Amino acid sequence: MKEYDKAMETYQEGLKHDENNQELLEGVRRCIEQINKTNRGDISPEEMKERQAKAMQDPDIQHILSDPVMRQILMDFQENPKAAQDHLKNPDVMHKIQKLVSAGIVQVR
Repeated sequence: MKEYDKAMETYQEGLKHDENNQELLEGVRRCIEQINKTNRGDISPEEMKERQAKAMQDPDIQHILSDPVMRQILMDFQENPKAAQDHLKNPDVMHKIQKLVSAGIVQVR
């Protein structure tokens, strides 16, 4: 099971040291492609369940999902799109949401 969110973080860290490295840039592109594939639903339900189960073992994901503020924000995404847009203006919240999306926990439609 590939962990595209963690791979993306590693590639981005490498790009801080060598922003023109073609291998790192290609790695980022492949990660984005796979994350987008998952978000579009272009993977099987079994693959999605496996990916989500793996993500739930990640301490960072567990911490985000156990945070009462983030739980409310996730509820706002479902029930109050205007409030959700306001939350995304906060860089910390945006980073956490991106992590959940990259891990396959949250799907964007």
